[in-house]
Amino acid sequence: MQHQVARSSEVAEGLCHALTVDGMKVLLTRVNGQVQALENKCAHMGLPLHKGKLVDGVLQCPWHGAKFDACSGRNVEWVQNLPGGIKAPKFLHKIIAMGKQPAPLRTFAAHEKDGQIFVEL
Repeated sequence: MQHQVARSSEVAEGLCHALTVDGMKVLLTRVNGQVQALENKCAHMGLPLHKGKLVDGVLQCPWHGAKFDACSGRNVEWVQNLPGGIKAPKFLHKIIAMGKQPAPLRTFAAHEKDGQIFVEL
């Protein structure tokens, strides 16, 4: 189902815009001018991603450092930080992951028309 979720001017390049659509937590951003929509929930522990860093189309979870391609949702790098973004030594990475394997983020089709952003859930 398609939903009108934001004005185009509300979603800036490289920034995260969080919202809820039909009970689903969604993160909107722009990568190379194109609007991207992802579930605002890290694949590691389900914590929100909208306060994470977005650099060159890669979104980094602010909690444990997992990195995801903001266009495809593909996992680029699995957890590597302690809470708060503190870089952990490599021997702790498996402990921080708590047995969870790398997984992608859920993505949604998004497009713009007449200054509005639409997302399909």
